[in-house]
Amino acid sequence: MRLNVGIYNLHMQAMGGGEKLTLVLAEQLSREYDVSLFCAEPLDVRTLEQFFDVDLDRVNVQCLDGPRPLPRLAARLRGDTAATLCEQHYRQLRKLNLDVFINNSYASGLICPAAHGIFVCMFPHATPVRSAVNSYETIVAISDFSAAWVRQRWQREAEIIYPPCDDMGPPSTKEKIILHVGRFIADSDQDERHHKRQDLLLNAFKSMTDLQQGWQLHFAGSLGVDRRSREFAAALGDNAAGLPVFFHFNSPRDDVRELYRKASIYWHATGFGFAVNDYPGKQEHFGITTVEAMSAAAVPVVYASGGQKEIVTDAVDGFWWNDFDELAQQTRKLVKDEDLRRRLGQQAVTSSRRFGKQTFAERIDQLISRTRDRLKRKSWSNSAD
Repeated sequence: MRLNVGIYNLHMQAMGGGEKLTLVLAEQLSREYDVSLFCAEPLDVRTLEQFFDVDLDRVNVQCLDGPRPLPRLAARLRGDTAATLCEQHYRQLRKLNLDVFINNSYASGLICPAAHGIFVCMFPHATPVRSAVNSYETIVAISDFSAAWVRQRWQREAEIIYPPCDDMGPPSTKEKIILHVGRFIADSDQDERHHKRQDLLLNAFKSMTDLQQGWQLHFAGSLGVDRRSREFAAALGDNAAGLPVFFHFNSPRDDVRELYRKASIYWHATGFGFAVNDYPGKQEHFGITTVEAMSAAAVPVVYASGGQKEIVTDAVDGFWWNDFDELAQQTRKLVKDEDLRRRLGQQAVTSSRRFGKQTFAERIDQLISRTRDRLKRKSWSNSAD
């Protein structure tokens, strides 16, 4: 039975982990089913393929229409722009007679427009439209951390499928490089955007003057298109003046892979400064870049919160830290002991294999196969009637 599958993500321009999951999902399902990817604005498909190392030739990419100018203005005045957009998209999608609809759009209030729905949840938004969430048969969470908050906020049980992570190995000759990979976006106290805290990591490196004699800090990632994000990136550059600190904005995937292979240590700080119970959305929901670094034997030194604790086992394949003193202590321990870096790096490679693309593909295939079986039974039942 060849299913007609729709995948929905309105945030493709963010070029982050959620968007990678969307594209790998579309690529995998298109091997067996008819797959359409629905987005909010035109996409540069070739750029996405190169940046995320995916093949979208079999995927039909469709840009959905938004409300016309007058209804859009009225919605803005009423303060229900998101609800109006969801209604508009629901009407368009409902006409397509999709067999399966997969919503991978953060904070979406879209009611499932297909016979069977799956909500792939990076992290559950705090104020869901209850009727929308409950219109999906299955909730998929990307980590135990996210699943626990799905249970608390949405009163739903989620199936855990870890995101697909690329193998960035094999490692090349390791250099005195500390690496961080993550989107450069402006922070906001008004939403649950999980800021990558490059500013705090830069300040930590700036205070460790002993490391600056021989060691380098490299930041890589996509740069937000909004003005505030660009101002944030510019401020980072100003603060790093005169230091052995390097920025790689929107770098090709091969260049980022080379950084992973050369890096000895990987830093991660998402969630630091925000109490997990008060700001769970600002923690790292999973952490694809940490897994990628581990696959290339870069030893992770990560803030001990969110999904990072499911990836890194403290003192086995990396280190956890809870404050900047601990970050400095664990980093210096690795800097001074090359054998420790080598041993933890080798174990990091082994640990990273739990989160490979193949594992993700197998879990997704199992999920869709169960949905296909339900559709078959329903079809047989209708035929018998």
